[in-house]
Amino acid sequence: MKQIRNLILSVACSVSLAALPARGEPEPTPSPTPHEEPSATPHEEPSPTPEEEPSPTPHEEPSATPGDDSGDDLGDDGNQGDLSLHGFYEGVTATGALAVFYIETNTHVQINVLDVAGQVIGFAEGALTNGNFALTLTDGQAISGVASEDQIEVNLAGQSFLAGHFDTFGEGSDIGGRYAGVANGPTGQSTVMFIIDANNNIVMVQIASSGRSGGYGTVTPPASAGAPSTFLLDHVIGSTGPITGSFTIVDGVFNGSFTTSAGTYTVASFKDSLANRMANISTRGLAGPGQGQLIGGFIITGGPKMVLIRALGPSLAAAGVSPVAANPSLQLFAGATLLAADDDWGTNANAAQITASGFAPTDPNEAALLVRLEPGAYTTVLTNGDGATAIALVEVYEMGFE
Repeated sequence: MKQIRNLILSVACSVSLAALPARGEPEPTPSPTPHEEPSATPHEEPSPTPEEEPSPTPHEEPSATPGDDSGDDLGDDGNQGDLSLHGFYEGVTATGALAVFYIETNTHVQINVLDVAGQVIGFAEGALTNGNFALTLTDGQAISGVASEDQIEVNLAGQSFLAGHFDTFGEGSDIGGRYAGVANGPTGQSTVMFIIDANNNIVMVQIASSGRSGGYGTVTPPASAGAPSTFLLDHVIGSTGPITGSFTIVDGVFNGSFTTSAGTYTVASFKDSLANRMANISTRGLAGPGQGQLIGGFIITGGPKMVLIRALGPSLAAAGVSPVAANPSLQLFAGATLLAADDDWGTNANAAQITASGFAPTDPNEAALLVRLEPGAYTTVLTNGDGATAIALVEVYEMGFE
């Protein structure tokens, strides 16, 4: 998140967040007419004179509900786009076990249930259909549930509990993620997985011929620059005492060691999805009633991404902009489907995460959405709440996480 590459878009352009090229300072006034044939990857040298025919994504004449012509609204891989369930979810079962869920795409879920009392780790993975799954753990227990962007409603062996989505931003967000690799030690070679959340909580699962072992606990950040992080798993399975270890993470590679009652293992593992950059696109223009709404478009390729979308108005006055939209509201569409909407960003259920991201709007009347999105084409619609026609800015940031 240390580099921000800004592009000023015309009112109806579409670009790819997966491969934004580096640019210099953007022009102060965006072109009012989009290019004829936009690409998922913007042209390196855009023409200073727009073509006559507008881009089909988003539509030339925007409305409160974008059109449903799927031929116009699909990304280059044919996906219309949707809110993404991607990420980690964690909950405590009715018997006190820790259940960790990993959704890689909206079609697949992986589950580890760490039962310290029973000294067993139940595992299952399989299909996710419209957020629903029904599987059987390796310990024989039936597990089912339905996932949303914020939580999973789970039923395990006839008892219900909730698993919440891991926080994205926090003290440990720079090392947060899922790392999978190989461990070598006194029992030979095994595979190992570490999951670290943004609040320095850690889960470890070791898989050997004898079965699954591991535990969960906390990470202690380095005492000084360049020193390794350390961790303590005080809830363990397959070890007669706590598991301790240390590691460094450089360019998504987790190197370190850990010690169980069986001895010390060395480990090298890799982050499953390394997102180590942030891109930004923005559209500034007049926002008014009816067909005067301010429209922006973007395309996501390559996999699920977390994005932060802002609709700014009052805060622009500090830069000498006038007149500004006094109360901008924001809608996010995939084709004709409304995925999310916001008026005042502080009323969002995940307002704390928006604040922690460092990109929260500075005015309470401005709008923001922090969402995970599947690959596809998206349209943002900005409306000025007081009905006047004034200047507003809509921005989309790709957040570097997971």
